[in-house]
Amino acid sequence: MRLIIIFSMLICAFNMNAQNSKSITAEIDEYLNSAHKAYKFNGVALVYHKNEVLLNKGYGYSQIEEKIPNTTETKFPILSITKTITASIILKLQDENKLSVKDKLNKYFPEYPNGSKISIHHLITHTSGIYNYTADVGIEDSTLVNNPISKDFVVNYFKDKPLDFRPGKYYSYNNSGYFLLGLIIEKVTGKPYETIVREYLFEPFKMSNSGFDFNGLPKNEKAQGYQFWNKNEAIPYKHYDSTFAYSAGSIYSTTSDLLQWAKVVSNKQFLKPKTWELAFKPKINIYGYGWEISKYFDKKYIKHSGGYPGFMSELIYYPNDELIIILLNNYGTYEQNVWSIGMGITSIVLGMPYDKWTIRNDKKIEVSKMQKHVGQYKSGKSRLEIKLIDDNLFLALPNSPDMRLLPENENQYFLDNFNTRFDFNNGKLVLHEHGQNLEYIKQN
Repeated sequence: MRLIIIFSMLICAFNMNAQNSKSITAEIDEYLNSAHKAYKFNGVALVYHKNEVLLNKGYGYSQIEEKIPNTTETKFPILSITKTITASIILKLQDENKLSVKDKLNKYFPEYPNGSKISIHHLITHTSGIYNYTADVGIEDSTLVNNPISKDFVVNYFKDKPLDFRPGKYYSYNNSGYFLLGLIIEKVTGKPYETIVREYLFEPFKMSNSGFDFNGLPKNEKAQGYQFWNKNEAIPYKHYDSTFAYSAGSIYSTTSDLLQWAKVVSNKQFLKPKTWELAFKPKINIYGYGWEISKYFDKKYIKHSGGYPGFMSELIYYPNDELIIILLNNYGTYEQNVWSIGMGITSIVLGMPYDKWTIRNDKKIEVSKMQKHVGQYKSGKSRLEIKLIDDNLFLALPNSPDMRLLPENENQYFLDNFNTRFDFNNGKLVLHEHGQNLEYIKQN
């Protein structure tokens, strides 16, 4: 009997190895091709697992009109992944005893309003309450940010506005705080932020394809960003000038260069080990010092996203699984992300269920037919609510913004940014996600 069990285990192990050699790489590639065909990914993806690059490949076009393909050499804005570098340099300066995260803002800017109440810790964890200057920039304001602007212009825009809340009380994502961190780096070192990033990180860790002035790059080296991209249209969007985003989001890079940075992080180089522990410890919400720390199912990740009309980015690191995923995408607009693509890749590499992407087209449905789906639904301890707002169905979850459900027909709906399907049938709701079905019962 024991021999049979051992033999079965050996067969199982053989099949797993055969599956691995069959190529997780091919599986990831098929998945990303499905995402590209469904207009969900257009860019470059890199997957690094247990000291091996499983995939580093471009999908779609860097210049759609001219059909110039995305390649591993294509440069993209990494957007707010810049914050991981800004935060790490602040922590490096603390390791060098040149500053402390406990320092108050008025130490560096004596006249700054409420500077005695706001610390570097507050800036780096998005808990300062300072007005977020990018909150006022919409698509219609693109021309205001496409040209060089002074640091004083940006700071003067937000510094005299009232605090949104008492420093340290809440988490609220804030680009103004990271803009100020760049200025603090300059005050402490006596050098421009960009020079310090090059001297501390780009040069020693051989990130030779990374820099700041994305708009100044030759056209053949970089991706064009597209505000909208589908089977009918691709609408270009001019990227902001690097001086607008500065230390909050001005860096451009490639997947290979970002892998160098991710290796620094995963190998706990550059900073002291205890400093990395401090960086990876969530403060308020799930944000640490420049990183978001949470779980995908039971898999702990450390990551940062980036998003602005024209581009989306993700750097995801699973410390317990030795997995790094880097996604640079040259289309998108506000509220979109490529985290959903990262979830699928994670599932493939770590042997969990997943779904390939398919093209879905939403249709106009009569309000009366949508109304019957409105209500509370329960599955075990899990609850969700379906609402009808302005003649559209929305998914409501605790502590999350409502998400619009797009109809394929009167009983089947999907989420635009996630690979999730909702099937309604006589008081039941089957939610299909990550290759699995979960049945909810409507509550009377």
